[in-house]
Amino acid sequence: MNRLVSLLAGAAVVAALRADARACDPVGQIPHTVDASMQAADQTPPTLPAIPPPIIHRGDGSQGCTRSDCASLGSIQIAAGATDDMSTPDKIGYRFSLAAGALPSGFTLPTTAIDPLGARLLMYFDADKVGAMDFTLQVAAIDLAGNESAPQTVRVTDDSGMACAVARASASRNGFAVIAVVALLLAARRRRRSSR
Repeated sequence: MNRLVSLLAGAAVVAALRADARACDPVGQIPHTVDASMQAADQTPPTLPAIPPPIIHRGDGSQGCTRSDCASLGSIQIAAGATDDMSTPDKIGYRFSLAAGALPSGFTLPTTAIDPLGARLLMYFDADKVGAMDFTLQVAAIDLAGNESAPQTVRVTDDSGMACAVARASASRNGFAVIAVVALLLAARRRRRSSR
């Protein structure tokens, strides 16, 4: 039975390593949809407070950092802080337009309003192709009924080039923690069977 536990734990390690080597597959943007049935009851627009500076992450594979499956993937993360009297925060969409400056070559804004992922709005770019950034976005929040907030602006600026990411190490630790828990559960099950 010890051999079976060892084989299962080994298989779990191999599966985790194979999953780690998969091609880059970031979470896509969720288009915001308006619910026409809410339009008669909800005519109050959401409130969009001032937007804090965005978090910009560049791919982590270009300066000798630990490689990841998304080595050249960059992201711009903007806080999704709008509130509404009838729509929950995850059902408030955000529309982006360029207010000042120029978008860098290789970077495009979402063509439709998008819903947040958690408390953030994510826009991806290829960090190997997109250089320095300095532009200002106009952002409007849109509730489920289609009511639109007063716009806010947020400046997106980054001239740091390629930066290392630390999130990958955390993902690896989580994978090993799952493997350890599976091994412990299998060992406990084996002990229960042998005590019968």
